[in-house]
Parts: sequence; C-alpha cells; structure tokens
Amino acid sequence: MSYVVKYSQWGGPSVLRVEQENAHAPGAGEVLIRQEAIGVNFVDTMFRDGTFKAGLPGVAGVEGAGMVDAVGSGVTRFAPGDRVAYFFAPGSYATERVVSEDVLVKLPDNVQAETAATILTKGLTAWMAISAMAKPDDGDRVLVQGATGGVGNLLSRWLRKRGITVIGTGSHRKQAGLEKAVDHAFAYGTVALDEHIRTIALYGVDIVYELVGAATFATTLGVIRDGGTIAVIGAASGGAAIDEGSLHRRGIRLVRASTGQHVTKDNLQAAADEVFDAWRNGVFGTASARKYPLWEAQRAHADILERRSNGPMVLVP
Repeated sequence: MSYVVKYSQWGGPSVLRVEQENAHAPGAGEVLIRQEAIGVNFVDTMFRDGTFKAGLPGVAGVEGAGMVDAVGSGVTRFAPGDRVAYFFAPGSYATERVVSEDVLVKLPDNVQAETAATILTKGLTAWMAISAMAKPDDGDRVLVQGATGGVGNLLSRWLRKRGITVIGTGSHRKQAGLEKAVDHAFAYGTVALDEHIRTIALYGVDIVYELVGAATFATTLGVIRDGGTIAVIGAASGGAAIDEGSLHRRGIRLVRASTGQHVTKDNLQAAADEVFDAWRNGVFGTASARKYPLWEAQRAHADILERRSNGPMVLVP
C-alpha cells in the first residue's frame, strides 16, 4: 500500500493531506523508486503556498532517495536494486514514485539515503553558485546573505574550504552554526552592518551570493564593490526591487539562474559526485537530519515557517 502527501489548494501547512495512491508502472525512460528518505526544503513551502503556481492537485516535495524497484523500456543506466537519489523532481512526498531516469544519480556505497536526501538539492545549488554563476578567484572576499539556511550554509562551508574569505549573515537564533560556516558572522539587522563589512573588505566584497532577497538587498548594494558580481540564488524574504541601470553604471554584474539551467542530465552525476565527495571529506560539517514520519509533513512545514528546526530535515516513509 502506497501513500502520498497532496494539496488540492494553496495555503499553509494544513492544506497537506496524506492519501492512499499507488504509483503507476514505469513507462519508457522511467524508473520506479521505493523511497527511503525524502528531503524537506524551503522551496517545498513555496509550491504549497502558491508562490510557485504548479498544477493542482499536487504532490509536495522535490527531492528523495531510495532503491529502484522497476525500470521502464529504454532505461540503460539503472536496474532493480540500485540505490539512487534525485533532485528537483516535484512529487517526492510519497512512499514510492516514478521519475525520469534523467534526474537520477547513483549513490556511492558510503552515502546513505538519508544523507543524500538532505544534501543533494542544496549541494547542487551550491555547486551551481560556485561553478557557474559566480566563480570566485583566489583572494576574493565574498558575502553570503542567508548563510544559516540550508543552501547558504553548505555554500559558505564549500567556499571556505576553497580558501575564500567568507562573510555571512543569518538568523541570530542560529549564530553558533553561522560562526562555524563563515569567517566573519553577522546577524540580520546588525546596526551599521555595511560599515562592519567594509572594515573587512575596504573597497567592497567581490561577490555577493544573495539567498534572502528584499530584506537584505540594500546591504548587498551597499557592500558590493564596483565591478563585482551579485549572484541571486533565492529570495526567502521575497524578491527585491532591482535598479539594473544603477548596477550597470557601477559595472556590477547581476546573475540570476535556477539550478536546472546549469545542472543537466549530461553533468548531473559528475556534479552530484562532487557534492558527495565534499560531504565525505567533512566540508559540510556533521549536522544530522531531523526526522519526521511521512504523515507528519504538516508539522515539518510548520517547523520551517516558525524556524523551529536547526539543520536539515527529512521525511521517512
């Protein structure tokens, strides 16, 4: 018997409902997965509340990991029994599901499903930011706006591992985690934050990785150097009003992208392997995931909105 977590209207966590629904047999190019762990990401709440208006009804979630149960015709890279994970394939809150083989990666023997479901989407987004959106040079000073979030924390740690000086902003309630991830930590709303950052980077930072949006963008503009790069990865507080003409006059490059633009079926496994290697080498720290049964998806979403959870979260079917 299989279950999914669906929503038939947009709204708060209460619109999530557990329903019995069996997955269909995999078609051409598709794979049936018996899921072992399902990642819970902030973007899940944005699909649920209608910020991203996908079709209704919908199954929540975009990320998971488990074991291949069956494959459809034409599938050549996977076989029953393979351990796999996927990123950004909407419909993950389910005990079993069918996905295209193009979104799947094979898991190394020493990477568990729970680990994959907590780091793959976030890690690939961080990989995209560093490798495709704004690749820092040796000696650069960068600012990560939102360094206590899931993506921002991994991104900050990965940048530091590469020898980049990282300034990070984040929630004061997650100060301890912030200080472990960056070289210079500041809470949102710090008085005279621009001045503090300018004491570290006198002429301004070379790159800002912006994950917060409206609430932090004034600081971003105040500390980016002329000729620097602003990489807009997310907008947890809503989109900022951006005067692109002003940026152009200062020679500032503005980059917007989604992970799917730079992580494709051709480079997905290689990029995922870099993420898994970083995890194995301790780059991402040792935080364990907070686990929720699948039928407590409402509580998981409420904990995200109320910021009651520190670190990664997974649903367990």
